[in-house]
Amino acid sequence: MKSYLVLTPPGTDPDHEKTVILADRFSWLALFFPWIWLLTKRLWLAALAVFLAQIAAGQLMQVSGFAVVGFLAAVSINLLVALEGRHFYSESLIRRGWTLKDVVMAADLDTAEEIYFAGLPQASTAPVAVANWANSVRTPSAAGWDRGGIGLFDQGGR
Repeated sequence: MKSYLVLTPPGTDPDHEKTVILADRFSWLALFFPWIWLLTKRLWLAALAVFLAQIAAGQLMQVSGFAVVGFLAAVSINLLVALEGRHFYSESLIRRGWTLKDVVMAADLDTAEEIYFAGLPQASTAPVAVANWANSVRTPSAAGWDRGGIGLFDQGGR
C-alpha cells in the first residue's frame, strides 16, 4: 500500500477537475534526470541548484584522487531528488495556495481516486418537486378513502 497526497487548487473547484493526487514514492525518472524532472514540475530554483551541484560533482571527478568522491556526490544528489522530489513538489504547490485535503492509502492511483472521490458529499442534481396543493383538493369519498385499506390494519376510511 502506498500513500497518496490529495491536493486541491486555490479557490473553489466543485468539479475537482484540477485536483492533484500525488503518490508519495520513489521516482525513477528523477533518479536518472533530476534537474529535468524538477523543471517539469516547475521547481526552477531546485533545478538550478541540482544542475550546479551536478556540474560541481562532475568537476570534482576530474580532480585526481577525488573521482570516487565526485561520483558519490553525483549519485547522492540524484538519489536525494528521487526520494524527496515529490515532497518538494507538494510543498511547492502548498506554498502557491493549494490545500492538502487528505492522505489516502491505496494500492494504485485509480483506487486512491475512487477512495477520495467516494468520500466527498455529492451534490443533488435532481430538481426538487414542489406540490401544488391548491389545485389538487381531494375529499375522502372522491379519493376512495372510505373503502378498506391495503395496509396491515383497516382504518375504516380514516
